[in-house]
Amino acid sequence: MRRGSKADELLSLLFMVMAVASGVCYFAFGPKVFFIVGGIAVLMRIVHYILRFF
Repeated sequence: MRRGSKADELLSLLFMVMAVASGVCYFAFGPKVFFIVGGIAVLMRIVHYILRFF
């Protein structure tokens, strides 16, 4: 995956949305949901970097 491609931009946008959603979940539902949504966001970002590397 090249930097600036549509897939790269989509994965970056998804990470940003999930990061904001985790912050909202912290105040709305508590820390358990925050860690679940935040963990998924971090895993998506790690996959994004791995795909960009290869």
